[in-house]
Amino acid sequence: MPALFGYRLEPGFNIAKEQRRDRLSWLLYSGLVLCMAYSFFSRREHSTEVFQGFVATSLFYGETFYVRRRGDLGKLWLWKAILATAPFHVLYLAGIFWSDRAFPEVMTKAIVFIPILTLGFAIESIQMQRIVDRFRLSSIKQATTTAQP
Repeated sequence: MPALFGYRLEPGFNIAKEQRRDRLSWLLYSGLVLCMAYSFFSRREHSTEVFQGFVATSLFYGETFYVRRRGDLGKLWLWKAILATAPFHVLYLAGIFWSDRAFPEVMTKAIVFIPILTLGFAIESIQMQRIVDRFRLSSIKQATTTAQP
């Protein structure tokens, strides 16, 4: 097993992926500061939705496509997968925003919506992984069938 600075690495450890994950966390921290500035300098009635939308979108698309698949960003199949997941993500955000309006005394509290966003991120990532894998596999099949004489 390889070692880094005398410490054993776990199997499948990828330093580039971990660096991308660190950059994603910096994006989240910067976005948090911008969301707080938006809340301070603009109308407060939409600040919760801006924060929720930013966190949900940057977590899902950042982790799923930037961190995990950075090397494939130039490939057509990945962009098709990104476009295919967008309507589902918009529906997810619409559900969150609707619940903010329907239950303002509950859903606008961070202690409630942060766990819901976390759970939503996990469910969305698992479900969308299937769509992404389907686009990747169809791309591989298409490449192998065109390569054969």
